[in-house]
Amino acid sequence: FQLRYLDLGFNKIRTIRNSSFPENVINSLDKLLLNGNPFKCNCDIVWLAWWMNRTNVAIPRLATDVTCAGPGAWKGKGVVLLDLDTCELDYSQILYCVSASIILSLMTLTVIGHQYFWDVWYIYHFCTAKLKGYKRLFSSKVLYDAFITYDTKDGAVNEWVLKELVEKLENEQEKQFNLCLEERDWLPGQPVLDNLSESIEMSRKTVFVLTNRYIACGNFRTAFYLAHQRLMDEKVDVIILIFLEKVLQKSKYLRLRKRLCSRSVLEWPTSPQSQHYFWHCLKNALAVNNDV
Repeated sequence: FQLRYLDLGFNKIRTIRNSSFPENVINSLDKLLLNGNPFKCNCDIVWLAWWMNRTNVAIPRLATDVTCAGPGAWKGKGVVLLDLDTCELDYSQILYCVSASIILSLMTLTVIGHQYFWDVWYIYHFCTAKLKGYKRLFSSKVLYDAFITYDTKDGAVNEWVLKELVEKLENEQEKQFNLCLEERDWLPGQPVLDNLSESIEMSRKTVFVLTNRYIACGNFRTAFYLAHQRLMDEKVDVIILIFLEKVLQKSKYLRLRKRLCSRSVLEWPTSPQSQHYFWHCLKNALAVNNDV
């Protein structure tokens, strides 16, 4: 007994795979009805078009009613007209998906880079230092209570440091601190990196006076990296952050630091009545050793 007649017409069939029929069964048919089905003409059905063009099996209304329902340009055309080039339709879809994924990834990276660039930069350099095993050359010379690093090119910040911070920390009689300042204490003609490294090494604390402009410059990143290296090597947190402006509001690192080392994260108050408390907190932070 052999199957001679098979009617698959009007069954809403979208595709017929090569594995749907044993080869001996489909080739032994006398008649096969496929009309009225919304075939999806892609790579999965190309084999059927190839078989239709070579078989002796009768397929009624092959040219008129056995047609494609899609995709795109193939809609309404006969399935028998398909060839291997049809697979390029799928490649175009794959190319579209890949292109869309790349664009979305770039957009995501751009947003993350804008919002969390500082955190990514910090984590990268922290991990790099750990993997490469960088170590500082320790020195027993501690000449300063604090090294003050800030944007020396910003006139307003420069004035605040010299007239407010230095005045309160160095010139008051009750509790004086010996500060290291770039414009005053750095050696002329010595490379910036050497001056920066020595200032951090010879100071008990490193105070960062932060503004939006300063955190974008390379000197800040280098100074922060060197100061943080002391945390890894000596297990002592020497960093104090003073915010003159609202910066790094979305930084995960900053939020964590505010929780774990709240005394070392200070904001300059806009109200004159609160400034006395600010100086009190800063002096306490300078006087305390933050062993980890």
